Amino acid sequence: MLIKIRKEYLLAVGLALALLLFIILTKGGTVGLTSAEASPASSDDFVIILDPGHGGVDGGAVGVNGTVEKRINLEISLKLRDVFTAAGYTVIMTRDTDKSIHDSTADTIREMKVSDLHNRLALTEMYPNSLLISIHQNTLGNSSVTGAQVFFSPNDPRSEQLAQCLQDSFNDGIQLAGDREIKKAGKNLYLFYNAKNTAVLAECGFLSNSQEEAMLCDPDHQDDIVHCIYRGTLEYLSRREESPSDGKS
Repeated sequence: MLIKIRKEYLLAVGLALALLLFIILTKGGTVGLTSAEASPASSDDFVIILDPGHGGVDGGAVGVNGTVEKRINLEISLKLRDVFTAAGYTVIMTRDTDKSIHDSTADTIREMKVSDLHNRLALTEMYPNSLLISIHQNTLGNSSVTGAQVFFSPNDPRSEQLAQCLQDSFNDGIQLAGDREIKKAGKNLYLFYNAKNTAVLAECGFLSNSQEEAMLCDPDHQDDIVHCIYRGTLEYLSRREESPSDGKS
């Protein structure tokens, strides 16, 4: 009972402090970048890797009203970076501007996309003691479908644990309709099918639904998404501290 109370208290305090710092920092100016280029961390350090999906030549999905996925992914990821950084975590971003991180030798768009994914995977392998959270938006032929859904890497059991914490937070916080369930990443999700560290992909909503597309473009709703991901990550880390299976976070 005392452990449960302590966990809930620490989660509440941590969330409140991070959100307070986030408000102060975003109102008073931008937070300095914490990216792979700007502030490399030791490979032994625990870091949170944020991956805004797509970028540059790869726009990702396009909403029914023309919203391009890569922009929403980056906006949410930058907000997440600020919250995690304000809470004291070291954050690495695969990109912090609208760019692809492909090799300069890639010529065609297909080659650029493949190279980009390989480079994102290589970055995660530099930091084995890390969490990878990738931000994406969903799309489907059925425009009535809504909701955030989390996919997890099959290579580390902690990925499923993190995904469930994020999904529970989404289900409690932002779903327009019924709760959604986590799914294991298949071969079509190259980065997560091959990632060896704790890795999840958060599909934050459906651009193919006009109501949810408008919400995903709304800064206030983006803040709600950030709140859900941050709260879910804290819950996961709290559980890891209570029942660690190894020396990693």
